[in-house]
Amino acid sequence: MEHDFIYLPDSRRYLLKLAPEQHALQCFLLEEFELRAGSYQSLLDKLLTLGLYDEYQFVGREYSLQVERMEVLVFHLSCGQHYADDQFLEAELNTDDAALHCECGLEDLIRLLQAWQQFLPR
Repeated sequence: MEHDFIYLPDSRRYLLKLAPEQHALQCFLLEEFELRAGSYQSLLDKLLTLGLYDEYQFVGREYSLQVERMEVLVFHLSCGQHYADDQFLEAELNTDDAALHCECGLEDLIRLLQAWQQFLPR
């Protein structure tokens, strides 16, 4: 999985940039955790224990991560929610769910998390 890690010294901010099709994963990692290496450790520990047929779910404030058969699905909690009033919204006002969910392999996510932890401050 291609990625860029960026540190902005002026604002002391750490940024993670993933490909556009991985936008939901990028948001999940940046918004659901403190930007410290240790804050990701419990998630990484759990992911490392998963076997071929294991399932796991992490539900955050805005995003959810699900693992099933070594495949990871990350999605915004609003994905797939439709309300009765939605039928009256104009097409251009509807949300684009494509930017709010993504998939990747478990091994790719583990490697990304390990590299991200090495980049972040302890």
